Amino acid sequence: MSVIHSEVSRPPAAGGFRDVSGTPGTEVLLARGLAQLAVELYDVASIDDAVGLVLAYALRTTTCDCAGVVLVDRRTGLRTGGATDRRVEQADQLQLEYGEGPCVPVSREQPSVLVSDTVVDPRWPRWSARVAELGLRSVLTVRLCTARSNLGALNLYAIRAGGFTAVDETTAQLLARHAAVAIATLREASTLAQAIETRTLIGRAQGVLMERFSINADQAFAVLQRYSQDNNIKLRIVAAELISTRRLPTRSPVAAAVRSPAIG
Repeated sequence: MSVIHSEVSRPPAAGGFRDVSGTPGTEVLLARGLAQLAVELYDVASIDDAVGLVLAYALRTTTCDCAGVVLVDRRTGLRTGGATDRRVEQADQLQLEYGEGPCVPVSREQPSVLVSDTVVDPRWPRWSARVAELGLRSVLTVRLCTARSNLGALNLYAIRAGGFTAVDETTAQLLARHAAVAIATLREASTLAQAIETRTLIGRAQGVLMERFSINADQAFAVLQRYSQDNNIKLRIVAAELISTRRLPTRSPVAAAVRSPAIG
């Protein structure tokens, strides 16, 4: 996934966003802002869109100067999911490169990590030094999670030491919860869509085999499954290739039986 560069400046407090001056009604303003975020997240079409929206809200509801999201990828581990500028992209990428940084220890037991000053923080010396060179002095990392899965982390950065307050941490945790629900929902929808598409492909491939070799659906599925296992190719890819080329290699069970790789 390409990195999202959301060049969003912080507007004056208005509507549903937190008034950083601390005037009465701050909690109400924040609640309205988070409610609006929930509404907007409901309509997003992709994880990229959800991440970009949450980062924009992070700039508007906390004292951070820039922000990013790191996501857990089931195949590759942690990866950068979005960033508001290149400094964040570099800082998050350094965590992945060094295998150290506030994202690494974030877990159910430790849902957030605060780095008050990257110049003197001793926990991740290589990462902290490089991030300080980028001009980022404070970091607040909050875990993105649901009851069932760990999805990644929301990273907020400030250019000054001691840049985050307890209010920022609470706000970031609320943002992270909204983001986690949206990302998990989008992932489940994507998985379901892929499953339906795969089932459709396999059904069409079964039909090709049934028509060509006068076998039933169970036998056709067994052929596809055996070919997938013997050749270490995903069943979905086997089905798609058969539909596209109407051909299986000579070593496939059916093709070997009929002495011809052509289907149809």
